[in-house]
Amino acid sequence: MLTAAPNAIDVSLAFKVGDVVTLKTGGPRMTVTYAGAVAPAPGEWLICQWFDAHGELRQEMFERDRVQPEPRSIPAAAARLAAARHGATGAEGCLSRLR
Repeated sequence: MLTAAPNAIDVSLAFKVGDVVTLKTGGPRMTVTYAGAVAPAPGEWLICQWFDAHGELRQEMFERDRVQPEPRSIPAAAARLAAARHGATGAEGCLSRLR
């Protein structure tokens, strides 16, 4: 019979720099920029960065158990839906918002 040590970290939930995550409660897709211990807090913590709705870079620290992994890329259909929500149509519409 296999047993786990009480303080063992579940490897399936171990995050690394570059992983894409979201909060389990919802929110934007974020990129992990640090994963590990943060003194004096116990456990594994993640420092994540993302861009808010105004294009501002945000950064926050989260407990590992508060986030879930996401695919690194999103389907093209999801990108089109996101662009449509912001009033852009196609690639040119997206680019015009950046100008």
